[in-house]
Amino acid sequence: MRKPLVLTAAATAGAAAIGLFLVVTAQAGTATSKAPVEQLSLMSRQQTQADHLPAFVSAGTEVGDLVAADTTRRLGSSGAGTHWSGVDAEGRLCLITVIGDQEADFVAGASCAEPSDFAGQGVGLQVAGPPGASEAYLLPDGVPAAQLGDGYTVVAPNLVLSDPAAAETGPRGVTGASGAFTLSDLSPTVAR
Repeated sequence: MRKPLVLTAAATAGAAAIGLFLVVTAQAGTATSKAPVEQLSLMSRQQTQADHLPAFVSAGTEVGDLVAADTTRRLGSSGAGTHWSGVDAEGRLCLITVIGDQEADFVAGASCAEPSDFAGQGVGLQVAGPPGASEAYLLPDGVPAAQLGDGYTVVAPNLVLSDPAAAETGPRGVTGASGAFTLSDLSPTVAR
């Protein structure tokens, strides 16, 4: 089930207002109750400076306030933005995307999934705004991302990207270290 949520935020004094566009996806998956660190081993490594969200995102925005600051881990960057994982107060695994690198001109979004849902389908997120658009998927450990096929770019072992404007394709299934995994594309979006 997908639940869209649109967030807005105002920039600090002297800067133009920005919009945060967020598409949250809750995806049904297999029944498992593994803790986030058991499904995403990078969560167990020591947090470095690069793992922190940018100050303009973490300081009082809906996205920054969603996850505990000490749980964020940088997944990687692409032309479409920078991506982090994190854990929210309810213990859900979250994918965070920030497009743009200035307080006056950025868009950010986050999407979270229960550990039981994350194990079978990961978590997907589309973010779109004036600086650009991104469609990213956070995968649990052991999912053979390269086997998902055409249309996905592997950025890191737990992160794949897709073209946010591409036509939606049917679910793609692969067998990973923890069993069956199905990735379902999000509906196409365009930058706002």
